[in-house]
Amino acid sequence: MITLPVIVVALVVIAVLIFVPFVLRLLVRLAVFLIPVAVAAAGISMIMNDETIFERPGAEQRAIRFVTMNSAAASPSGFGSVTCQMGIQPQAVATPAAPAPKKHAAKKAPANQPEPVRRLEPVATPAPLDDVFPELIRRSYPGIPQQKLFQLSQDTINSLGGWKIAKADSRNFTIDCIYTTRIFKFEDDVRITVQPSGEIDVCARSGMARPDATSMLRYFPGDLGANIGHIKEFYETLEPKMDGVYKQAQDQQNAKKPH
Repeated sequence: MITLPVIVVALVVIAVLIFVPFVLRLLVRLAVFLIPVAVAAAGISMIMNDETIFERPGAEQRAIRFVTMNSAAASPSGFGSVTCQMGIQPQAVATPAAPAPKKHAAKKAPANQPEPVRRLEPVATPAPLDDVFPELIRRSYPGIPQQKLFQLSQDTINSLGGWKIAKADSRNFTIDCIYTTRIFKFEDDVRITVQPSGEIDVCARSGMARPDATSMLRYFPGDLGANIGHIKEFYETLEPKMDGVYKQAQDQQNAKKPH
């Protein structure tokens, strides 16, 4: 005698045999469609951030960093493992073989300027030498007054599209900025600090990493290179201004020389 439980089990088995293959085929088709879309979206995002995976320290390491870290900070070493924490100086990584900060070696600093004072960096776990990102090597402009660098940094920010100064603290020589993306209007935080030595620290963090972030995207740990791109954009825009300052100082020195 066929009972109700037997009928229910039979119907469930029939439903599974009919719908499971259909669902599996649907999931496979969605995966085949979504994976290329995700790769294309990531590629477009990196292009808009002026970043690529085909530079030092290598495609694999860049790709991993772009999808697992949502902040970046300049440091003497340029290590990609250095993170940005707003309100706290970026934590630098110490290693005996770390490269020196990038400087204007070819430019002559004005005379009669005091020797730059180096800051003591906090020490963290050493990072591998193949972790160096050229964009993250801190720029240094010795011989230029701190106030002049502070003003030129503000001028640089004001010339960049999508950047806005939220707060400029002339006592601590710190500038807090907000970068707004062009398409989706996401906001990232950027902090720029001018040191007495002539070094300019830049620290960038995705808005999704803010403690009060509510978007579902906050669960995605990466930034697709956006924050490294912000640091790169600031330094590359600042560089010509520094060239002009050094050239002007050199011209003034040459004018004082007896003919």
